[in-house]
Amino acid sequence: MATQSGSNYESVTEFYANRDVFLTGGTGFVGKVLIEKLLRSCPDIGRVFVLMRNKRGKTIEGRAAELLSCPLFDRLRKENSTALGKVVPVFGDITQLRLGMYAEDIQRLSNVSVAFHLAASVRFDDPLKEAIKNNICSTQELFELLKLTATGLRAVVHVSTAYSNPENRYVEEKLYPPKYDWKKLLQAADRYESQTLDALMKKLSHNSPNTYTYTKGLAEQVCNDYRGELPLAIVRPSVVLFTIQEPMAGWVDNFNGPTGMLVSAGLGITRTAYLRPKNRINIIPVDVVVKTIILAAWKRGTLDRHASSSPLPVYNSAVTYEQSLEYQEMLERGKEYLYEVPFSRTLWIPRGAPTDWIAFYYFKLFFTMVLPSFLLDLLIRALGHKPFLMKLQVKIHGSELALRYFVRNEWEFETTQMNQLLTILDKQDRKTFGWYMPRSMTGTYLEHAYITIRRYLVKDSDDTIPYAKRKLARMILVDRIIQLIVCSLMVVAIYRTTFAGNL
Repeated sequence: MATQSGSNYESVTEFYANRDVFLTGGTGFVGKVLIEKLLRSCPDIGRVFVLMRNKRGKTIEGRAAELLSCPLFDRLRKENSTALGKVVPVFGDITQLRLGMYAEDIQRLSNVSVAFHLAASVRFDDPLKEAIKNNICSTQELFELLKLTATGLRAVVHVSTAYSNPENRYVEEKLYPPKYDWKKLLQAADRYESQTLDALMKKLSHNSPNTYTYTKGLAEQVCNDYRGELPLAIVRPSVVLFTIQEPMAGWVDNFNGPTGMLVSAGLGITRTAYLRPKNRINIIPVDVVVKTIILAAWKRGTLDRHASSSPLPVYNSAVTYEQSLEYQEMLERGKEYLYEVPFSRTLWIPRGAPTDWIAFYYFKLFFTMVLPSFLLDLLIRALGHKPFLMKLQVKIHGSELALRYFVRNEWEFETTQMNQLLTILDKQDRKTFGWYMPRSMTGTYLEHAYITIRRYLVKDSDDTIPYAKRKLARMILVDRIIQLIVCSLMVVAIYRTTFAGNL
């Protein structure tokens, strides 16, 4: 492992000082946290170019202003608000040739020293053609642009996923053999229609569970082929969730994966799930992932600057198996917090449990989720409002099907390279860019997340907590009365059936 002597040590902040950075995927969950951390902890950083496209009627300038106005940047606004001016939106589209960038913007990349490639489609059910464009073509197009324009490039970090080769239940920090030649796959994407590629998916991918993991795995092979031309490193996060520390504890901005499951359960919509309750989910806080990305670039541009390009540095950003969460424990702790700080728009009492029995799952799905939603939608329509619950249940079930492969299997990840990043930092850098992971991801980590989810995702202000508690208490009372009535009717029915013949 490369090291720096004390006198030659180039700190992380010194490395990024006066250097321009280019990001794809800067408007995504990880991208936002990465931008905030770079601006706050590397105050002398140069410009931060963020690739964006116009979306929903908003220009890239409007989207950049919206990005920087979110609560994630509150701490930075207080400590160093001028740093926000270093963010420069650049028009582009990762699915297009040359990333859809204008010639003058491409020229601006000539001064870029560090590039982070985070942009990708994270939808598991994308058609193969779209997944190829988003996850493979974008990687090659970025590398070609950087190779031709960024002559002073010191590091390029490609953000992959720890599940890029999901057939391996123990994932090492290394590249795995490709399932297919990515160049031939790009040619096939140009030649064939989307339906034809989807029909060939299982054969081409060697039965990969979805197009996301398949194309992300092949994107790593693109990195491998360019490792002699660009100073590359790969970071593979596991399941990225709420911040554990910076810039605030518990921040998250999307309903993906476990977050959506917990919110829908808290609203009383989701009552069951088909999974193995004792299986573990490998959750990694997003701020830990971001620090790993920043340090991977720093190490590639300093300690490994003159190192051989083979093998390609790979960092699994994950926790140990012991630190990972049992689904059962996560859901039980979630219920506790949801009773302490319930949502004001809860439809019914948060209740239910996962099951590993498929027949029982569909029984519970129909009687505790589908049927009540259907009946409530009829009532909502009768009252003159637009029904929404059945549509929501279809969406939730679709997400459950997409995630089923992952919740019903377990993985362990080697993290030697990731952990070694901490050992080569000096005291100040370790304080700023280091991290501490608790022995268990329950406790305060989940607790902080729930109040933040309530504020920023569900849009419930803290002053609604007393009302939400009173509402939940009334629901519990009504629920017990209904149970009492049902039990009484059952007793009467049994009594009449038992003694009817004696009359």
